[in-house]
Amino acid sequence: MKRWIAFSIVISLLFLEGCTVYKITQKKAYKNEIVHAELNYDYQQLKEDLFKLQESYPGKLQVDTIGTSIEGRELYVARMGTGPKKLVVIGGVHAREWMTTYLLMSLIELYLKHDQEGKKLKGYPVRQLLETVSVSFIPMVNPDGVDLVLNGIGDRDRKLLIRMNEGEENFSRWKANIAGVDLNRQFPADWEATDSKEAPSFENYKGMRPLDQPESEAIARFTLGEQPEMTIAYHLSGSVIFWYYNQKDEHYKRDLKIGKKVGRITGYKLIEEEDSDDIAAGYKDWFVKVFERSGYTIEIGEQRYDQIDVDAIDRFIGENQAVIPYLMKVISKAKK
Repeated sequence: MKRWIAFSIVISLLFLEGCTVYKITQKKAYKNEIVHAELNYDYQQLKEDLFKLQESYPGKLQVDTIGTSIEGRELYVARMGTGPKKLVVIGGVHAREWMTTYLLMSLIELYLKHDQEGKKLKGYPVRQLLETVSVSFIPMVNPDGVDLVLNGIGDRDRKLLIRMNEGEENFSRWKANIAGVDLNRQFPADWEATDSKEAPSFENYKGMRPLDQPESEAIARFTLGEQPEMTIAYHLSGSVIFWYYNQKDEHYKRDLKIGKKVGRITGYKLIEEEDSDDIAAGYKDWFVKVFERSGYTIEIGEQRYDQIDVDAIDRFIGENQAVIPYLMKVISKAKK
């Protein structure tokens, strides 16, 4: 009997210990005071959070617009830092990848907090880096598409959209902008030779000509005006990093070295050059080809877009929080 009681006590303690560990692992790792989503992260929440952040961190964040979407939604840019060197970070390019917008907004708040408090983030002095490098975040390049995915057809042309969606009434897979153009096949880097569907579609149609969509044109115009030292485009999914677009010699060595470090920071796989497209018309491809500077596409999450929900944000923040400070450090040390 005594042995049974002792055994029962041990089992109970182990159970309680297991519950304690479970609660610890379930605890939120990053407590954003402003940026927080319950079910998804749409354009309206983006807009509200941007202006709340600007108000909460006076002088630390400047919110502007670089243009409007087809349906008239603002393409917001959030600027941090006072440094003369520049980094541009974009997300929400593909409609179904709205999680990248939520990640960028979460990182903006994280950096603002460390800047204001003068704290280091994973060993990186955020405030000092922002005195050397200015960062421009464009968290949602495709607000119309995101709205379709998250909020449905609304008063849009139902028949047209279902036709572009190949008969499907579920728009969760929609990747293009509202006109059925893939905004990451729009840039003038081998555009003519880039694969494409023949007509507007929920995915993989490159348009009639490069930059013929207001969203892609605005991004290109903004980038040309900024002349950034580096760009990052966040996408989903695969937990991989694309860096190569026909670079050679010193540019190849430079971009590979940086890419390997980003891979170590995130735990994501660096895509080998032989596995990269030689012909493409994506934002990163265009930037690398035209500017001859470092550009990266970071794909978060191993799972598909329809298998990832907002609860994954802590993990994505943990994997990516040091990427931008690291790249700022690289930029700050680079010679013009």
